[in-house]
Amino acid sequence: MPPAGRRRPGRSTALAAGAVAVGLSGVLCLLHAYLTRPLWYDEIWRAHFVSEPLASFWSELTVANTPSASGWLGITRLTGEVFGWHAWSLRLPGYVALPLLGAAIVVLTRRFAGTGAAVLAACWLCLNTTFLDLATQLKPYTVEALAAVCIVGVWTADPLGPPGEVPAAGAVRGLDRGRLARRTAAGALALAAVPGIFVVLPLAAVDLWRGPARRWRLVECLPAIALSAAHTVGFVAHQSSQRNGDYWDRQFLAGRGPWAALRFVAEQIRVTVTGSPPGIDRFDPSLIHGTVPAGPLGSAPAVLIGIAVAVAGGIGVVALARHRQGRALLAALGGAELMMLGASAARYWPFGPTRTNLYVVPLLVVVVMVGAERAIRFLLSTVYDRLPRGGPQRAAERPKATLPTPPMPGSVIALSLSEFSSGSMTEGDGGSALPETVVPAPAASPATPPPALAGPARVSPLAGSRLGRARAAVALPIAAIIAITGCGALLAQTSLSGSRPLWEHRDRLRGLNLMVDATLVTRRVARPGDVVAVGGRLARPGWLYAMEASDDGPRDPADLRPSSGREQRSRPGGAGGTAAADETSAAGSLVTVPAPRGAVGGTGGLVVDGASAVDGHRPTDLAAGTRMAGTRVAVARGGGTPARIARRDTVFFGGTRPALVRQLAHRPVPPGHLLVFVFDIERSDLAGQLASLHGAGWCATQDWNFQLTGVLTRYDRCAPGARPPRRVIVAYH
Repeated sequence: MPPAGRRRPGRSTALAAGAVAVGLSGVLCLLHAYLTRPLWYDEIWRAHFVSEPLASFWSELTVANTPSASGWLGITRLTGEVFGWHAWSLRLPGYVALPLLGAAIVVLTRRFAGTGAAVLAACWLCLNTTFLDLATQLKPYTVEALAAVCIVGVWTADPLGPPGEVPAAGAVRGLDRGRLARRTAAGALALAAVPGIFVVLPLAAVDLWRGPARRWRLVECLPAIALSAAHTVGFVAHQSSQRNGDYWDRQFLAGRGPWAALRFVAEQIRVTVTGSPPGIDRFDPSLIHGTVPAGPLGSAPAVLIGIAVAVAGGIGVVALARHRQGRALLAALGGAELMMLGASAARYWPFGPTRTNLYVVPLLVVVVMVGAERAIRFLLSTVYDRLPRGGPQRAAERPKATLPTPPMPGSVIALSLSEFSSGSMTEGDGGSALPETVVPAPAASPATPPPALAGPARVSPLAGSRLGRARAAVALPIAAIIAITGCGALLAQTSLSGSRPLWEHRDRLRGLNLMVDATLVTRRVARPGDVVAVGGRLARPGWLYAMEASDDGPRDPADLRPSSGREQRSRPGGAGGTAAADETSAAGSLVTVPAPRGAVGGTGGLVVDGASAVDGHRPTDLAAGTRMAGTRVAVARGGGTPARIARRDTVFFGGTRPALVRQLAHRPVPPGHLLVFVFDIERSDLAGQLASLHGAGWCATQDWNFQLTGVLTRYDRCAPGARPPRRVIVAYH
């Protein structure tokens, strides 16, 4: 086997990389439903910052939930501008990056291992259930993993670079323009990944640590260092508002004492080594996670997998550390972990196996696969050397003493070589004798047992022990190979154990999936002079994207289908006049219910589609048989697409923002009607602000409930203290 670092991509590598890319593309075709389903919360807020107009783009980044790389933002924005602002177009970069990542892992692994190990490494990562769940969403983690693998691959792709320290013949000792171009390309790739600097700086440190012509190596590394550092300081740090929150506190080193810090680091290293490759992210509860198969053995399979991954990783580290390219890969992996740990001490970056650190998992997988292949090759070589091989060659190599000829008791007759005849010649102690001379046999000593008679040869105890050791020398490597194969099968089962839920949940709602539907209904209901109020800090970015940029239609186009006049209902309104039910559209049934005395802002028990709703929320698990039959109505305010509501006519409240009533009072023109949308998970926190609307002369007259998203309520003017009018509730399922 050629030493690590001498492998170069050849035809077999290209074929393997192409086959992996085609296979992963086929898997994505099977999961095409993930490409077109509505954006949920973790995706739609990213869509907002991607689509924000350039005039307010920079200022909006200061309130981003988590930082994004400029390269990823640019690529995603380009697909939105070219193909339209659809969910599928914004997810397209992540989809394309997945097969490219598989091919890149094959190329990188082939520098240190065989084709089989390279293909297994790519499949291990890219077919993992958790990774596929992340890759099929509008998230940058697949692109960042691809960028990290490409940075290491480009950085170590020196055609004249030797596996050791001694420069090869023809190597440039001064400024190498090819190496300069490759380092610059690596720096450009770092712009597509927020943690790109965590990979570039360790690689540059390895170049400058040892070797001749350090100043030229520094010149070659400067573009990559400058690009990644400027991007991190100037663009990524501008989006660090979330470090002031508490979401990632569990993954920060900051705020821990010395002993707690040591325990934290040890625990995260353990989970990363033994749990990161199969599970990748154990932090996000919204993801589909692979699980270790449970059975009568309890936690034994998980322990075996952890030990196997740790041992294979240790062997891989030893093997890669012997060669320059391998040391560069180890430096990128270890240096990234150390830099993330330091950043977590300042609350800038979480440490451990979280989705933000997915970019190091491909490098970890390569190390483990290199170690596993080395171990299997060594064991197979050991078995091959120990197994007896037949044939003339093997028989000639056997020592002659293995077939002893017992001498006859009494005397030995020796013939002279000068009078050689066709008779038999026996070998005694190696001496010669005259012809026909009788040589007396040496007398047997009392301690020497008499020679055995002719018959089956007996195996001495010493020979038996040697035979047992020989068998053990063959059996133990075979058992180790079987154990490694079994652990690999368990690991594959663990990684793919969530494949069925991944397939079955391809149409599931995660939360905030119906934001586009909510904005479409708002656009149809709103009239000139109305004000839209959006409650909840988390709802703001999703609302802005859905209202101002999204080109998607409703989740079910039939939901907003115009209805005939006889299907419309009207009901008495409040002091502000009457409201017609032709301003509603529903995916379920529409019912009118009287507001109970004392109910303010939609609070209290209501009946929606034949089921109880608490605080205006419709239960999400109603059986189809319990739903009340009703008439489906839709908005019929004329043809064409309703106009988008300008941001100046939208008020955001909740969090640190002023109260809604105060913001409405300071508007120069009082609103004609008020449309209030409140995010589900923040409704209880905003109940007080909603209750204060009745005292300010606003009465709730109509509700639109969007499952796992929120409630849109229309408020009309009414006399302060008057009895609330009857309300219409429309439920979207």
